Amino acid sequence: MTAAAPAALTTDQLGILGRAVSRAPSVHNTQPWRLQPRGTEIDLVERLDVELRRHDPDGRDRLLSCGAALTNLVLAVRVLGRDCHVEYPDDVAATVTIGRPRPASAQDFALYHAIARRRSHRRAFFHGRVPAAVRTAVVTAGETAGVHVVAPAHLEKLAELLGFATRVLRDDRGYQRELARWTTHTHGWAAIGDGVPEAALSTEALPVAGLVRTDTPVPDDVVLASRLAAENLLVVCTDGDTRADRIAAGAALERVWLTATAKALVGSVLTQPLHLTGFRARLVSELGLPGVPQAIFRFGYPAVPSAPAPRLPVGELFPPADRRG
Repeated sequence: MTAAAPAALTTDQLGILGRAVSRAPSVHNTQPWRLQPRGTEIDLVERLDVELRRHDPDGRDRLLSCGAALTNLVLAVRVLGRDCHVEYPDDVAATVTIGRPRPASAQDFALYHAIARRRSHRRAFFHGRVPAAVRTAVVTAGETAGVHVVAPAHLEKLAELLGFATRVLRDDRGYQRELARWTTHTHGWAAIGDGVPEAALSTEALPVAGLVRTDTPVPDDVVLASRLAAENLLVVCTDGDTRADRIAAGAALERVWLTATAKALVGSVLTQPLHLTGFRARLVSELGLPGVPQAIFRFGYPAVPSAPAPRLPVGELFPPADRRG
């Protein structure tokens, strides 16, 4: 007897997937993705109309964002009690094929429930190191084929590079105009829209942790190195720098972030320095990284709570005009 084909998801179940994807982190909170359900397949579509020409000239961060959304999508499918398979066609960021019923693991549930609690914490952390066992769990969550998550060594070199990048970005008028356009004044726990809330930006932490603006102070390299040493930093690297590598890096970064969230930690991502000419090559040579750096993740215990960033309505993730035939 032939086994029944996997059933398509219901409208309510698609809503659950949409809410999970909508909560993924993205560059400047642009939310550059759409979902196209087609029976038992769901395409995660990269929104090419969302451009950050100064911050993200080649769309690398946009693909990292889509990778983070993919992690949330897969977790939501699993929590619904379904198996799934992921492919990477050329015309979309990823296609998730819904399979037959399969019980979700305890880890899937833990990470899924962390989705709604995850925040971009661009402020200083509470003083105190994260226990070694917790750091190990956070790092391990991102390790996968072709992706490496490492704690950077030679912090004096990293401080020198980040200090240089901060000064360049602070004086880049085009970058500053773009950042201002994507800085919003919405706030609260149910804000609708996109962009980075003004209240989330701060000069308390590392110069690049709160996104660099014209008034961002730049400490000297020695002071910055000491501040880096007081943080928990990870670099997400990939073996290559293809489209697939970038999506994989974003997916791994979100698993790292959700694992940290599940353990009562908060974090934020640094990517803007990596777009400066020659910066990534210097980072590899100076820090001895095992691959191409795609993002720097800082995490710790929060000194103050962070409100969630605004989100576009879930219905906008499923525009009928975007469906493929």
